[in-house]
Amino acid sequence: MTDGRPRLDERAVAGHLELLDELLSELESASGPTADLALDALATLAGVYGEALARIAERVVAAAPEVGAALADDVLLAHLFVLHGVSVGAAQGSGAAQGSGGAQRSAAAAGREAFIPLDALTRRPATSRAAP
Repeated sequence: MTDGRPRLDERAVAGHLELLDELLSELESASGPTADLALDALATLAGVYGEALARIAERVVAAAPEVGAALADDVLLAHLFVLHGVSVGAAQGSGAAQGSGGAQRSAAAAGREAFIPLDALTRRPATSRAAP
């Protein structure tokens, strides 16, 4: 299900995440209505994408818990799951499934692999412009 382009390796992913953290830090230090609007847009986008990720993860784990566990073993995906508070599966070899949503991976375990501080995209709540 790819478009033919090669996937990024772990080193390239780490570089992108470090750059994203730097850009977010620069944006947060900026002032004015344009900077505020940009931060609001990013926070809203992160929230929407987090919800989409949670819905995908819920369906995957319900259909095939072992796939959720395999997804949780990917460093970039584990980072996104922790960032958005999504549980998808236990790390391979960690035991039986737990909870009603299938196997769950601890946020602390995945957080050790995260590149960006966990609150990087969620530290700024969207303003009143956000949809109800």
